Amino acid sequence: RDFGAWLVTIARNLVADHFKSSRFRLEVTTGEMLDANEVEPSPEDCVLESLPNTALLDAVRRLNPQQQECVTLRFLQGLSVAETARIMGKNEGAIKTLQYRAVRTLARLLPEEPR
Repeated sequence: RDFGAWLVTIARNLVADHFKSSRFRLEVTTGEMLDANEVEPSPEDCVLESLPNTALLDAVRRLNPQQQECVTLRFLQGLSVAETARIMGKNEGAIKTLQYRAVRTLARLLPEEPR
């Protein structure tokens, strides 16, 4: 009877069909999912596993004392930036800069073949 109501009904049905369609669903295939117990290793973990511990510890010992402490707290003890900042008595920006410089220095100090 009312042409506007008829158009609104058609539009509502089209929108409902669109959201029900398989093109719109955000599904992840089971092949892409990780098991609950399975954790993908981080790049830092991959590097740490590939290097002999002696070479890595020798390179860390060659850093300045603040960089040594930062690397130890962040990567060996697994603390967050905020926790590391609180322990070292610095702000988070200073810790991020210190960490960046320490990692860059470690990259130069480590032997070429494991990289």
